[in-house]
Amino acid sequence: MQVKSSIIWRMIAWFLLLALIPLGAVVIFVQRQVNQTVLNVELQAAVREARMHAAESAYHPDAFEQHTQIYEGTTEVAFILGTDGTYLAHTDQQKIGSLAKNDFTAEILGTFFSNESGSLNNGDAGQIIGYAAIPGQNSVMVIVKDNQAVQNTLNSLSRSIFLQLSVILLITSIVSGVAILAVINPLRQLANFADQVGSGNLDATIDQTDLEGEIAVLADSLTSMTARLRDLINNLESKVDERTRDLAIASDVSRQITRVLDMDILLPELVEKTRQGFNLYYVSLFLYDQQREELTLQAGTGTEGARIKSEAKSFPINSRPSVVAQVARECKAEIINDTERSTIYLFEPNLPDTRAEAAFPMLVSDVLVGVLDLQSKTVGRFQESESQIFSTLAEQIAIAVRNAQLYRQQEHVAQELKRTDLMKSQFLASMSHELRTPLNAIINFTQLIAMGVAGPVTDEQVTMLNTSLSSSKHLLQLINDVLDISKIQAGKLGLYIEEDVNLNDEIKAVVDIAEPLLQKQNAMLEQPIRFIQDIDHDLPLTSCDRRRIRQVLLNLLSNAIKFTEQGSITLSVKNKGKEFIFAVMDTGPGIPQEMQTRIFEPFVQATDDIKHTQGTGLGLPISRSLVQAHGGKLWVESKMGEGTTFFFTLPFRTSITQ
Repeated sequence: MQVKSSIIWRMIAWFLLLALIPLGAVVIFVQRQVNQTVLNVELQAAVREARMHAAESAYHPDAFEQHTQIYEGTTEVAFILGTDGTYLAHTDQQKIGSLAKNDFTAEILGTFFSNESGSLNNGDAGQIIGYAAIPGQNSVMVIVKDNQAVQNTLNSLSRSIFLQLSVILLITSIVSGVAILAVINPLRQLANFADQVGSGNLDATIDQTDLEGEIAVLADSLTSMTARLRDLINNLESKVDERTRDLAIASDVSRQITRVLDMDILLPELVEKTRQGFNLYYVSLFLYDQQREELTLQAGTGTEGARIKSEAKSFPINSRPSVVAQVARECKAEIINDTERSTIYLFEPNLPDTRAEAAFPMLVSDVLVGVLDLQSKTVGRFQESESQIFSTLAEQIAIAVRNAQLYRQQEHVAQELKRTDLMKSQFLASMSHELRTPLNAIINFTQLIAMGVAGPVTDEQVTMLNTSLSSSKHLLQLINDVLDISKIQAGKLGLYIEEDVNLNDEIKAVVDIAEPLLQKQNAMLEQPIRFIQDIDHDLPLTSCDRRRIRQVLLNLLSNAIKFTEQGSITLSVKNKGKEFIFAVMDTGPGIPQEMQTRIFEPFVQATDDIKHTQGTGLGLPISRSLVQAHGGKLWVESKMGEGTTFFFTLPFRTSITQ
């Protein structure tokens, strides 16, 4: 009833509003005309009085006091104003002789002498002024009336007009109410019907027995619209259910695609989910072999699919008749809703109940991957409205197949690379071991010959033997590096951890080895390189592989000496409580930003155009692996033209026995 009442009252309100607008306009117009008329009358009266008193004052000088007695006890004022702006006479005796500019503006005073007579509405001061020149005298008679009396008259007239118009509006409202009440019952029926339809009752009806004219036509339209709305909603609900099912299946397939990469598991699950989701007779999936130009059954549903696949079902892409082959050739979907009337349908003995078939190409970037084939027992099963969802499903399966194929290829490549890398590491380890044994013998015998054990040797022979000995030791170091990197890559590098290692002693041993290298470098330079040591002298004993720590530190110092031609090299070792921080700083040319990561890769050197090219590029990768094996980390900071600093940390470990 709330809806019906609101409709009725809105109609009444609109009717009254439409009636009130012209009535209000009339009220405003009449009030303005009355106000203007009354004001004009008052202005004319003021100027008449001013003319009358001016004429009397011209012939009877004493007439002003006699005739202005009528203003005593009222708010009205009369005065005679001289051309110099002074009051020559005034109903207020105290004003005589004073200046009128104290009471009026210069504009108003100028108006008094601009015409022989006239009137003013001084609204700002609430005054009505009439003035007239006194004949034969340089003065003017002025009458000033209070506007309040006029305003009271106007207010009285406004109230009278408003009262009359209110009576007219009341009568109009009664008449309109009676007219509206004549159509209340039909409107209530329509409102009640609309209320039921709005609440969801689309089976509601309306009694049109008492309805006539336009209201009856409106009722017929509402009834017809409700029936159409009921049909539309029913159809919409059916389509929503179908689309919800399609989206659920597509979502399920998408999850399956991201979860499984093994085609032998993935594809049977996909075709079975599709068959169940769309209530189909049979679903199969054919993959295309581009080299052989053949289609091979990869997965099929039910026992039929297993039986057909066991028969090694494959056929050329040019086969005819064949729905699957045609779709593969044309890369375009094909729908057959009555197989008995089709010329391209190929009967399959294992699927005798097929009455409709639809096939969709599986494409990835316009490249054929395979064909998704759907079969149903119902004639006319596949509609155009479902083609889009089936095409999308085929594309998703195509992507899944391609991902699985790429994953299988990557697995194969990874296994081959792993096998090749293992063979390489084994070969390097074997060759390094085989080379190191005879090389150690060469070094030992060369040292004995240089010492004169096998007989006297000349100075020239000693020099040649020392050169051979140096080259042999360098070769031995290279072989050791290759052996280390092979063990690291094979995951077989082990540490010989010793307790109570004195790092100060180990650092001193490394410095003793490095100083001859620095002296050799300084011998070729005009300004020697300064070697600065900033080492804590009370480093606590720790557990580590002392030989490997020496190897790391000597490698970093050797690199600094090799690439520094001026300035200084600084070795810093600090105790930070839980770890030791080693730093080797030089003032060499620096390492480019793009090389600061690559230098830790095997067989990579920081700069190709530097004259020092000795080494294999294995020192830094081996050093980083040794530091990481101790639980520390090694990194570099460098700026071109300023130098390079290598840092590495060594965790502090107390003695195991402690």
